[in-house]
Amino acid sequence: MTDTARDGTIVSIARNARESKRQMGQFLTPIPLATELVADLPLEHHHRVLEPSFGDGSFLIPLIERFMTFYEGDVDSRLAQALQNNIYGVELDADLYHRCLETIRAKFGALPGEHHLIQDDFFRWNQPTSGSSEPSLFDHLFDFSVHPSLNPSFDFTSFDFIIGNPPFGGTIDPLLQDSLDARYGFRGGEKIKKETYSFFVVKSLDLLKGGGEVRFLCSDTFLTIKTMRGLRRLLMNSGRSEVETLPYFSEETKHPMVLLKFHKSQAETDTVFVNGQRLACADIFKTPNLSWGIDAELGFYFDGECLGDYMIATSGMTVGNNALFLREIRGDIGKQHIEEPYAFEFFDEPITLENERTKARLGKLTAQRIAKISAQEAAGETRRSVQAVRRAVPLRISLPHADYRHYNKASGNILSQPPSHVIYWKDEGDAVYTYRKNANWYLHGVGGKKFFLRSGLTWQLIAPRLHTRLLPEGCILDSGAPCAFLRPNVPESELYFVLGWTLTETCNHILKTVINHTRNIQSKDFERLPYPFWITEIRKSEAIAYVRSLVERAREGERFDAHSPEVRHVDALYAVPNDCLLQMRSKSFL
Repeated sequence: MTDTARDGTIVSIARNARESKRQMGQFLTPIPLATELVADLPLEHHHRVLEPSFGDGSFLIPLIERFMTFYEGDVDSRLAQALQNNIYGVELDADLYHRCLETIRAKFGALPGEHHLIQDDFFRWNQPTSGSSEPSLFDHLFDFSVHPSLNPSFDFTSFDFIIGNPPFGGTIDPLLQDSLDARYGFRGGEKIKKETYSFFVVKSLDLLKGGGEVRFLCSDTFLTIKTMRGLRRLLMNSGRSEVETLPYFSEETKHPMVLLKFHKSQAETDTVFVNGQRLACADIFKTPNLSWGIDAELGFYFDGECLGDYMIATSGMTVGNNALFLREIRGDIGKQHIEEPYAFEFFDEPITLENERTKARLGKLTAQRIAKISAQEAAGETRRSVQAVRRAVPLRISLPHADYRHYNKASGNILSQPPSHVIYWKDEGDAVYTYRKNANWYLHGVGGKKFFLRSGLTWQLIAPRLHTRLLPEGCILDSGAPCAFLRPNVPESELYFVLGWTLTETCNHILKTVINHTRNIQSKDFERLPYPFWITEIRKSEAIAYVRSLVERAREGERFDAHSPEVRHVDALYAVPNDCLLQMRSKSFL
């Protein structure tokens, strides 16, 4: 009955339904790009290079060619020495693995019997399942009975270079997720996001020896978003990072890609380079998300408080099936109505172990839960559930109505907008809560529940900028339209002051440069925005009065957008004073 869902297992299910390429997060590197990245590696004859997701061999072929130049003899001899002494690789996809081996045979005329190109999951090394006798990836990779020519004294957890294009957005094997999270999900006091490329980076840092370099093509998402804060901190704590945005990657993906060059050292770095620009870690650490989108000039804005000191931001509720409970408001103000196609009936649903498994995260239940559910099933216990029964003829219901509440659907309008939908909310949402409680695990929590019916600010979750508007009292909150509410004892006028600030070009530039450069604008992104501490009390009063006037005009039916002259006038009201500008620019120059 679920129409949309975005987190946890449902995402894994959706990804598993995709073609294998996208499920694995595979976006193969074009050969010219891979060749270019290998060409300037400062390789020496004794170096060992790992490619942890080598695909069809885009990086391996130019690596082989370069290492073969360090050896003498015929092609077969030099190829064997390069593959046995210098090059190591792992590939999960069996088809790509064998395609790569065939490419090597075709190009060089042979493939030595002993090499370190392994078909396996990079994440499975040293991750044996409890009670399993299956050897790990590195047991295969460095089994001296299989590769007797290897030097047993070599530390195989130390590579001079690790290069490649790790998968991103792929599905991590559900059987490995918890163990990988335990191993790679927390470093240096920070959480590492459970994502394929972030865990690839963490594991690669573990395998890299001091003075070595990781050179990865990867998604640009790790530059600013909060969930990648831990990865950024780990990189800063472990060495020096350089990031370069790629103007073009391939036709396989339109997602922005970057080249990460990481040099491992014992000392923490004080600098990160992004597109040739030096970012001081002191400025990076000013930002709540340790952003790699900051610079010295923007660092000024984080010298004071953040919006989170004045407002609490939250996501809303995922209904689970909008068609069942949401209704579009029809008619003019004063004569509004909805069409209700359903009657809601409660019934007692038998509790069964099979049903509970289908709704559990990853289909897994603890032994204690299994025992409890089995006992309930044996005793014939039931739980209260709800079903929607379609009416022969929909009811026409005039608004307002006691059984319905306004629902805060996402909108691109700013300043103010009349509600467009209501949600069935009889007996304080009994039917909705009952439906969610008996649905899959990811619907059991109710986002923002304690803020339901309160006034505040709201905006679109997916948007290129903040489309902020006042949220009137009496609304149930939707997950697609995050909201922010005043903290206790903060005066109501701050709603208008913050609303005006979020409509400025400066605020939106900071949001999309420093806080979160993707199209998502999460609730906590809002809290991390700087508060306009540089505005004098006189200017603040002017700004509040002006924004109030715009809100009233919007309530009366006038429509504004981000480019309206009246809205752009707000920029001047929140401008940084000249003396602060001079300070910012002098610091940026230094």
